[in-house]
Amino acid sequence: MIGTLMHIKSLRAFVTVLDQKSFQGAAAVLNTVQSNMTAHIRKLEAELGCKLIERAGMIRATSDGTRLERRAREILRLHDLAVADLRYQGKVAGTLRIGAMETTAARRLPPVLLRLGKECPELRLSLTVGSTGVLRDMMLRREIDCAFMARPMEGAFVSEPVFEETLLLVRPASCVDPFHPEHLADYPILAFRAGCTYREQAERMFEHAGVAPVIHEFGSLDAITGCLRAGMGQAVLPASYLEGVSASDAFYRYPLPRHLAECPTYLVRFAQTESRTVDMLAHVVNAASGAGTVKRHPVLRGKATSSVTKCRTTERAQGAR
Repeated sequence: MIGTLMHIKSLRAFVTVLDQKSFQGAAAVLNTVQSNMTAHIRKLEAELGCKLIERAGMIRATSDGTRLERRAREILRLHDLAVADLRYQGKVAGTLRIGAMETTAARRLPPVLLRLGKECPELRLSLTVGSTGVLRDMMLRREIDCAFMARPMEGAFVSEPVFEETLLLVRPASCVDPFHPEHLADYPILAFRAGCTYREQAERMFEHAGVAPVIHEFGSLDAITGCLRAGMGQAVLPASYLEGVSASDAFYRYPLPRHLAECPTYLVRFAQTESRTVDMLAHVVNAASGAGTVKRHPVLRGKATSSVTKCRTTERAQGAR
């Protein structure tokens, strides 16, 4: 029988250890020492009468720890919301945890976050970058409050298309031009790890062309761009990102078929969770439509689908526009 109440500090220590996969890393995030983190976890385990974290090898939650994690994150969210409401007297404040694809974070979000910061000076931002697959898992674990991703989510989520992206096949200056589908075999695909929607579109293009792709995986957008610059391979990237690439870089860019090229970015949030911070972010994003940055669409609750047709190439461009 549980004799004492769980403390907020102990719950925060618990979820931070899981997020960082390290007691030392969690201590650094919370500006304390590792022994304090260990003490908080042991206190929770003693109160609940069960083991919460596996310490052998990689840090991870036990089955009981996984059950507690979901509740702990919701308790912390409500606690922080209550504190912010009282401290800032109804102003939008606290910490907003945003997830985003790297291309979105690099090109789309800076003006949005700048305006958000001006309108809500008490608000603190935490931006995590990842693929759509990674962001989906983070939303399911409630590690972030919202996400900009290339696929909608169903169930307990609301997904609103906020950015229109046009995907291009980007090839190095050394490639054969004009381009034909059989030329896809000339270079490997430079892509993020599995779970990236842009990579999936590239794989569909190869599949329909009857070409087995060779895929080199990268962990950052800078690495992909650098290897494109070196002539190592080809990639599928949004046109909005390429607009910011240096004009000194000579890339050939070819449009994908419309059903592959049109790839909206969705703002995904929790349907039944009140969050003035996410509301304000959505307001700022939609307000940008007046400048032609964002197109408003109906909120989606279903899955995105696409078909595959033969790749056509009708445009070539050198450098960035």
